[in-house]
Amino acid sequence: MAVRIGQPVIPKQLPSDQKLREDVRKDSRDTGKPAAGKSTGKPAAGGANAKARTEGTSAGAKPLMNEGTSAGAKALVNEGTSAGAKALQSKDGMDVGGQVGHQARLDGGQGLADKQDAKSRFQQSVRTGGAHVPTQGPTVSPFREAAVASTLEQSEQEKSEETPRGDSAREAMEGRAKLRAALMDRLLAGMKDVHGRLAKFIKNPGRLGVVNLSLVLSESSLTYELWKEPSTVPERRTRMAQTLGVPTSLGDNYLLKALMTEVHDCFEEFKASRPGKEIRQQYDEVLELYENAGVLPVMPGFDMGPMQAELKRVGLPMEKEFLQSLLVHPRILAVGLDAEDGEDPQVMVAGLPVAQLGTIVAQLRRLNPRLTNRQVLNLMILASTDLKKGMRKVLGKAEVENVQELAKQLLRLQGVELLYP
Repeated sequence: MAVRIGQPVIPKQLPSDQKLREDVRKDSRDTGKPAAGKSTGKPAAGGANAKARTEGTSAGAKPLMNEGTSAGAKALVNEGTSAGAKALQSKDGMDVGGQVGHQARLDGGQGLADKQDAKSRFQQSVRTGGAHVPTQGPTVSPFREAAVASTLEQSEQEKSEETPRGDSAREAMEGRAKLRAALMDRLLAGMKDVHGRLAKFIKNPGRLGVVNLSLVLSESSLTYELWKEPSTVPERRTRMAQTLGVPTSLGDNYLLKALMTEVHDCFEEFKASRPGKEIRQQYDEVLELYENAGVLPVMPGFDMGPMQAELKRVGLPMEKEFLQSLLVHPRILAVGLDAEDGEDPQVMVAGLPVAQLGTIVAQLRRLNPRLTNRQVLNLMILASTDLKKGMRKVLGKAEVENVQELAKQLLRLQGVELLYP
């Protein structure tokens, strides 16, 4: 009978084959030496086993001789119980004695069970690992993968940062334009408010001949309106820096200086704009009505609010142009900061607040009802000027008494003028 090695045939008597392997394990445990079993299921002596292998008379050994006795049986004898039990596993997870494992052991090379067992272990490790591992293609080092991933992430981050730069620049331009428009509206609304108050009062001015108006419309007052919250709230400060297009890391002095520059440019633009010129003309017209009615408006010439303290806190110089009110006019009496404030034809006096200065004007009107607004302004200039030293001075008690005396002397002169035309 021909023996074909390498082409194992599945034995038909599976129970006898299984019994044979059990006998082999039992004999190995008892003697410590590899042995072969017969088809009867009982342990056989060494001579009988040798005779069965050479002559092929045993029923259990006959299938092994037909399927490659010299290769399959030798493999079973040499590997022993523990190795055979571990290797003989079928595809569906059954233990030793399965049909596929028996066929694999009769194979002279890599058995089918070994291949399927290795495949099942590989698939199991892939399933338990939680990630898909490619079975084909070249492997890539994890350090290279990390480097590639880092490079891709950095490039994506750079791309994402380029867009915000453009967006921030556009947002800064839009924010600055909105801020300029808001300041223009605020200036126009402030001028209209003052004009409305004056126009309403002149309809029934009374007999005092004076009106006090404490409103101030200056660069410093509008700057403080915008700076009040950003100076205390970090979120608003960041938003203000983004609007002005300056870094948020700069100090308060730089940020406030940028805001002051923006407000100054807005004032200049408002003066040159058509709405600004129109409201200024209306303001001149209503003040002319006060001149004709003999009522003198008294207003602050400079902003005396908290912006001065804020400038001192951040270390910025205080310029009078920044504090001067836009409402200062040659037809009003303004309160200055220093005695030298006020350039002709504007009249400013220092030393008294608006309320006290208005009271003095009202007294002058009682002492001399014939005083015009221009005469009152001239008397205030004379009272606040040191004629010997040729310099201006602040108004005090002596200056107040002096201006009252000047008003009485002017009344006498006017009386003489009436007597001797």
